[in-house]
Amino acid sequence: MTHGVLVVPTQSQRSLSRERGAALLAALCFASVLAIALSSYITVCYRSLQMSTRNMNSARSVELAEVGMEEALWALNKNDWTGWTLTGTTATKTVSGFTYDNGATGSVTATVTNYNDSGPGNRTLTVTGTTTLGDGTTTSRTLTSTSAKTPLFVNAVAATAARTASTGIVSFSSGGTVDSYDSSLGDYAAGTATYSATVASGATGASSATVALVNAQVKGYAASLYASGPSYSTSAKLLGSAVAVPSQYQAPTNASVDLRRISSSPYQPSFSILTPSLTGATLVTNPAAGTALTLGVAGETAPRVYYCTGIDMRTNNTQIVVNGPAQLVITGSGNFYCGLYGGDSNTKIQIATTGSLEVFTAGDIAIYQGGIDNLTKNPKKCAIYGTNSLTAPDMNTATAFYGVIYTPTGDFKVISNNAIYGAIVANKVAFTGSAPVVHYDLNLRTVAANDFRGLEQPFAVSNWRETTSP
Repeated sequence: MTHGVLVVPTQSQRSLSRERGAALLAALCFASVLAIALSSYITVCYRSLQMSTRNMNSARSVELAEVGMEEALWALNKNDWTGWTLTGTTATKTVSGFTYDNGATGSVTATVTNYNDSGPGNRTLTVTGTTTLGDGTTTSRTLTSTSAKTPLFVNAVAATAARTASTGIVSFSSGGTVDSYDSSLGDYAAGTATYSATVASGATGASSATVALVNAQVKGYAASLYASGPSYSTSAKLLGSAVAVPSQYQAPTNASVDLRRISSSPYQPSFSILTPSLTGATLVTNPAAGTALTLGVAGETAPRVYYCTGIDMRTNNTQIVVNGPAQLVITGSGNFYCGLYGGDSNTKIQIATTGSLEVFTAGDIAIYQGGIDNLTKNPKKCAIYGTNSLTAPDMNTATAFYGVIYTPTGDFKVISNNAIYGAIVANKVAFTGSAPVVHYDLNLRTVAANDFRGLEQPFAVSNWRETTSP
């Protein structure tokens, strides 16, 4: 019979065993902490990758939506709906085939409501850009915008500098007044004149001021690319609605020039002049001395087109009377002269309250004697378009001018002190009288039906917002 032997561990052996157990427990705890930390780090990395991918795809989707917006604007401005699906007044188009890294693809769907509206009213553009990953995951962003015709006459007086930078200036050589009003609210009233008129020059690389106010009194703004801003004398004013300009905003030599009203970012769009076709137009001749040439028919909505080789009214009581909407085309390089070489205050062009007039000329422009008497008192009812590159076109009349003048490659000079209600845009604009007056019509910044048929006014996005569903 064998008897077992009980072996009792010594004190040192028991201590060693406890130390080994503690080390193992510590190792297990450290491994657990490391595993948790590593797992958390991997999770953070994965989430970051997911967020980064989502943000990248979201940005791509917005870019795709912007592509759709451009596609819709192109179709609106060209009136070309090739490739679009037309249903009633709605046009829809989907463009796909965009590819990215890692097998991602993109597409965009654009919808234009009221696409076939013949007027300049607002169109609604809704575009959705979609990015699809290789695993089928999609990200979409939707933008909705309002698109409307872009106004051309956004400044009271603007120099386009279309010919050379050195000539694209606006100058008031002695004095003058510039302010603003809104003809849609009624006739101009000095007591309610507003402070939104802008005198602007787009000339680049100039070595001297391209807006010269001298003694002019401007309720509004002056804008030019010239770094030092406009030039002026101590009698000039450039003001907002405040009576006094705070000292910290005063020009160094003039307490009446508000530095906050000077901009180095002039904006003056340039549009194509759409000279009407002469097919079916009526040939007219310069009115004989003491007679009146009648254009347009009261009550009609579409303008009648007339053409001639030139207008040169130079004797007393010689007139052109515009009774309805009319477009007058001066062919070749013929001139448009009203009283330049003679006549009296009744030598004039009169636009009846039922009329409107657009004049197209590649020759010289001179508005003298009785000038253009626009009885509608609506500047949108009278437009003079010049495609010349002359320095001679000018105005010298006592008759108030209600209208717009657009000669982007030619100069225009106002010699007289008559009031101008509307706007002037030319390569260079000079006011040489002692007290010319410009009342800018704020209504020119809104394009309505039948406004300026002689201009190619493109559609542009007037506002937009994101309408992506959460």
